[in-house]
Amino acid sequence: MAKTPSGYRYLMAQAQIALPADASAPSKARELLLRALSDQAGSEKRRGALLAVSEIVTNAVLYGATDQSDPINLVIERTEDLVMVRVIQPRPVPERLSIADVPEGWSTGGYGLRIVDAVADRWGVHLDPPSVWFELRL
Repeated sequence: MAKTPSGYRYLMAQAQIALPADASAPSKARELLLRALSDQAGSEKRRGALLAVSEIVTNAVLYGATDQSDPINLVIERTEDLVMVRVIQPRPVPERLSIADVPEGWSTGGYGLRIVDAVADRWGVHLDPPSVWFELRL
């Protein structure tokens, strides 16, 4: 337990896993996040976090790995009222990753970052190491 300057105490937990760059990665990421959010069963926040982690892990599998031998690293940090999820990928993240690139017509893909933006309180991109992250207040 750590003490903040204002005297409040908080407990921080961290979990991480190296995910294979294949179709199993999103479900493995959700399993780890479910354990980190076990006290949030049935909450809208937990459902949003699971959706967001699925989206950014899927993007890392599709665009962030050079081949299936490159692991994708998932890091989850949790305090009493906040969860921060970071997906670190082997290949660089585009410098101007944006939700402004809306898919055309009846496209079945390309909505991932819009979903993350809708459910997360904050999200962003780091160039080094190449990663996409989001935060969610619980």
